[in-house]
Amino acid sequence: MKQLAFKICWLILITSGPIFAQKKVVYSESFSANKNTQAILNLDNTTVAIETSTDGKIHFNYTVEFSQYSKKEIQSFIDDIKVEAVQFENTLTLHASSYQNISKIAYQLDAPFGLTLDNDEFKIGRANDTIYRKSKDSIIKEIRGGEFKNLMFKNFKMLDKNGEKKAIDFKKVKMYKSRFVIKIPAFINVKIIGNHAQISFLDDVTNEISLNLKKGTLKGKYLSNTYNKFKIDQASFEFEGISGGDFSFDNVTNGKIGSLQDVTINSEFSKIEIGEIRDKVNITDFNGEFWFYNWAKDFNRFDFFSEYTKLYFFYPETYDFSLSVVGNNTVNHFENMSITMQPTKSDKKFNMMERKAKGKGHFSGVINLDMVRGILYTANDTFIKPKQ
Repeated sequence: MKQLAFKICWLILITSGPIFAQKKVVYSESFSANKNTQAILNLDNTTVAIETSTDGKIHFNYTVEFSQYSKKEIQSFIDDIKVEAVQFENTLTLHASSYQNISKIAYQLDAPFGLTLDNDEFKIGRANDTIYRKSKDSIIKEIRGGEFKNLMFKNFKMLDKNGEKKAIDFKKVKMYKSRFVIKIPAFINVKIIGNHAQISFLDDVTNEISLNLKKGTLKGKYLSNTYNKFKIDQASFEFEGISGGDFSFDNVTNGKIGSLQDVTINSEFSKIEIGEIRDKVNITDFNGEFWFYNWAKDFNRFDFFSEYTKLYFFYPETYDFSLSVVGNNTVNHFENMSITMQPTKSDKKFNMMERKAKGKGHFSGVINLDMVRGILYTANDTFIKPKQ
């Protein structure tokens, strides 16, 4: 028998399936806090949701609900989870880990002949060479949900020995749902160290946060603090908006940011979509892929330095701006044309493109692109990516 396990980060409503019948409390504690308190969260193979505490205390509430698990299996599952919080003076340290990676929801069933999507015509990740301008709101919509929320498990069918589809019997599907909620007051400093962790910020966050995540997912609403420092390695990163802070991205595969302001980004080998660029944004990249869709009315100045980078750049739409593109050994694709800045022995950079301000109407700002050994796609709206 072939056993297939599906771990899905989203909460999916399956009305035809059984109700979670067995609920276990893994950990539940509360701690006092003041403006000098620092919370240190060590998260390993753990899924957490971080909320703002409204009573000035720090709360940890961790529960797991099970369906179709035996008592022995449940106890074994719980025994694999280790949670401990210790407070010493103004420092509260949490260690939360598990032998196996715990998702928000996971399904497990026996499917000896495999599974298939119910709709044969549906294709995930269909190739498309059309690049189009996305609005900030559409990026935020993707972050909040996306097309896969109602798709995954309920659109699968089991295959029988003849290759025919048959409905999944949910009475035979093992499921668990974990919920680890951490409530933190807005006035404390937070340090997070995550490994194979799935972290969600459910509220707008103004805390000063130092975060280091290796593998996993990081998702949230609006981050706002000048002193934030984030280091993301081999993980997914999605935020509706960011104001302030320094961010380091290494191998970020699903980067989506609704808007950026007063932010410095250093990245490599990452793919990042940005819905709107606002004031005081500086990005340095190596061998990554970026999409700049929209520009705020007053973005003032934007600087982008890159090497071996693919950049999909959409011009500001409404207001006046100036643009300078310098580079070496870089290709610029625009309006069914391309310009290649050939390499030089001295690696000297040359002016590839310049747009001066027209001097009429509102002036939004200056855009400076510095690209070496890269590919630049520029457009006003939609364009077709040329064959490589």
